[in-house]
Amino acid sequence: MEQALILSHVIAGITSLISGIIAGFFGRKGGKLHRQVGKMFFWCMFWVFVSAILIISLIHFNAFLMVIAVFSFYMAFSGYRALKMKKTRKAEQIDWIAAITTLLFGLGMIGMGVNYLVPTSFSSVIGYLCLFFGFFTAKTAWDNIQMYRKLESADKMWWWFAHMNSMSGSLIASVTAFLVQNGEIFNFPNSYSWALWVLPTFVGFPIVSYWARKYKAQFNTKAV
Repeated sequence: MEQALILSHVIAGITSLISGIIAGFFGRKGGKLHRQVGKMFFWCMFWVFVSAILIISLIHFNAFLMVIAVFSFYMAFSGYRALKMKKTRKAEQIDWIAAITTLLFGLGMIGMGVNYLVPTSFSSVIGYLCLFFGFFTAKTAWDNIQMYRKLESADKMWWWFAHMNSMSGSLIASVTAFLVQNGEIFNFPNSYSWALWVLPTFVGFPIVSYWARKYKAQFNTKAV
């Protein structure tokens, strides 16, 4: 049972990575290929999340990885829900619950970071990683909460940017997980292994920002 769970987690993770890259960089946005592989990406991320929680809860507990799992899936979830709210312009109860839960997890990770850093005179690498991911987790959830409060007056293309930003963030999280779990393949020095956690974000964020500006100019609108 344990091996089957871990294997399914790995397969779902690899599939989400491949399907996310295809959805992001191949085919027309909103086209058939984009929609099909996008759905595959979402449901693979769902199982990555569920299996990660089961592994962490039943096999090997790791609070840090639990928050990462929550953050990764929440990004995919909120990106998927943005399409559902495109016409209604109304956040449902599940959207509020997911955002508030994720916000609490993010704040909890920030607290973990402080807990790691203070006793070590601010020399703990894991402490800084907790602050880094805790901040982005909490900020993502808080930004969505703020957005949900103003959906009725939001720009007509708000959903496009909300979907793109969230799905891109989830893909970056998938790339991060792949690099961290397979760092030895690239002969990455152990002393710099922390860089694998942040490199995808520093590379991916400017790319997402570039496309957001491009579509903002194309639609002559405001990005969220």
